[in-house]
Amino acid sequence: MQTYTLAIVDGVLFACLPDAGDLAAAITEATAMSYGAGLSLDIVRGTVLTDSVRPGDEIVWRESSDSELLDADGHRFRFAVRRHTEEQRRAA
Repeated sequence: MQTYTLAIVDGVLFACLPDAGDLAAAITEATAMSYGAGLSLDIVRGTVLTDSVRPGDEIVWRESSDSELLDADGHRFRFAVRRHTEEQRRAA
């Protein structure tokens, strides 16, 4: 399962890229400034992009009219969630 890193600033999604992607370059491209300069970034790693939320999913980001949630191939999704495996749910 491909997981993604989100960079969020003041409720605005600045970047969504595969966990192994270059986060600094994505932030710089999105903001036209140096990585982190003057920004208070919330970085969330390991999210799953999906159109449906399952029981136990933690919604990290929800698509809105102001933001598109796109995967590495340009496919659009409604949610980014932290999705726990069945073993993780039982252990919690």
